[in-house]
Amino acid sequence: RLNSDRYTREAELRSSMVRVNENVDAIALYHGEADARRRLELDLGTVLGAMRRIYTAQINLSWVTDTYGWITVVAPILVASPVYFSGDISFGGLMMAVGAFNQVHSSLRWFINNIGSIADWRATLMRVADFRIALDETDALHDTEKRIAFGQNVDGSLTFEKLEVTSPEGCTRLADPHVEIRPGERVMITGDPGAGKTLFFRAIAGLWPWGSGRIGLPSGETPIFVPRVPYFPVGTLREVLDHPNGPAPANDADISAVLAEVGLGRLSSSLDRAGRWDHELGDDEQRSLAFARLALRQPKWVIIDEALDAFDGPSLRRVLSMLEKRLPGTAILNIGRGQHNNHFFPRALTIVKDSGAPALKPARVRAGAIEPPPAAARRKK
Repeated sequence: RLNSDRYTREAELRSSMVRVNENVDAIALYHGEADARRRLELDLGTVLGAMRRIYTAQINLSWVTDTYGWITVVAPILVASPVYFSGDISFGGLMMAVGAFNQVHSSLRWFINNIGSIADWRATLMRVADFRIALDETDALHDTEKRIAFGQNVDGSLTFEKLEVTSPEGCTRLADPHVEIRPGERVMITGDPGAGKTLFFRAIAGLWPWGSGRIGLPSGETPIFVPRVPYFPVGTLREVLDHPNGPAPANDADISAVLAEVGLGRLSSSLDRAGRWDHELGDDEQRSLAFARLALRQPKWVIIDEALDAFDGPSLRRVLSMLEKRLPGTAILNIGRGQHNNHFFPRALTIVKDSGAPALKPARVRAGAIEPPPAAARRKK
């Protein structure tokens, strides 16, 4: 238990240090150095406290094991000495008896010598067991909760048939139960704050399986999903623009032209320079780079999660103009707040939150372990 607690505290300290490192500018701007220092010191204090408890337990254990070791050195001689002094055995026989005792004792002492390692191993096992419990909880949800069905539409359309996305807070769905989006359409999907727009986006991408209804994807096409926060791998800018899998950009001229259209023309000379682009570029520049990568990929279907909402007026106009020019026949679904012009997104759909619908029920947890439902229990047996 003490080792497991130490590992947990160390993980929390590492997480706090990474969080401070990632938000160092914001901490400095808000003059939050003292608060960040206080939190780090608290986390460090919990680690030191956990280590002190381990050292105290080890010292107490050493008193027992060392005392036991010295006693077992003297004990066989004390037990056999009366027989030796009575003349029933020789001194050599006494030493043989002591040697036999020590051999048996050394074999049985293995657990005493390795109790510290066994405790550390068990602590690691407990952390793995906690992870397994979380997996069992997910399995229980898959066994007991309804899941969204996916299919392929041979006519190349994207359809939502009575789609409902369930979560612990309620149910997210489209206002229209039957929706069909044809290739090349541009659709704006809006909803009130808290309606579950990001959850709806994750459901379409297959990241949130719980709910009901059917999502029909265009047959033979793989939609490109654009999250709110773009992801850039560590590497050259050329590798960033070619991520993820897909056809590589035709040539440097095409890359430079697209970068210029989104206001990042200065990066044309850095295509082969490696760097942490998520640190070197500002938030707007990162989003613009993500849309430049999208234009170079030339997808047939694009689904966006509020990535356009963060742009200011000029940046938004540049990105929309680039999409209009580079992706004329691409179907674009933008899930957001609905602040964009109706010229680019002539069709609108609405996401609503049904708090009265059945919510997602987590698996029952009792005494640190999952209590699976009867069906899951039978399956496990």
